[in-house]
Amino acid sequence: MKKVQLLANQTTENVMTQLCQLQFLCFQPPWSANQIQRQLENLRGQNYLLLSGQKVLGYIFYQVLFEQVELLQIGIDPKQQRLGHARVLLQQSIHSIQQTVPGVETLLLEVRASNSQAIALYETFGFSLDGERRNYYPSQVRSASKNAARENAQLYSLNIKQKCPSIDKL
Repeated sequence: MKKVQLLANQTTENVMTQLCQLQFLCFQPPWSANQIQRQLENLRGQNYLLLSGQKVLGYIFYQVLFEQVELLQIGIDPKQQRLGHARVLLQQSIHSIQQTVPGVETLLLEVRASNSQAIALYETFGFSLDGERRNYYPSQVRSASKNAARENAQLYSLNIKQKCPSIDKL
């Protein structure tokens, strides 16, 4: 059975190992173990796991700042992608934030302009495109050149003062 779980500030070595592995599989460049640990220890952090038994299928990291929450990362095991896990993780974590973080109004995120699957998911939740950061992300193509092409980030927001769409409606 799969479940979404709020991740406490301290985590087991097994979970930390799986998070580091997912970082390497999902992101270039990946966060280091120290960066992950700092996020988990951050008092403004909201961190959720999607679990099947003891296996981490995915995670989502947020940071709360006053009335805004920023989605920092969402990662799903590549072998588990396109099965609706990101949708479940996003919907349930937003619902949890609405219930547990007083005064939160807006959810912000940025996404690679080329990440059409993530953009489509965010748009089904009602996220609005607010702008773009030019040349924000390093190229995903590994290159010896320090001047490798960079990629734009799309900036999105969602009003979460209102109820998040039901998972059944998405």
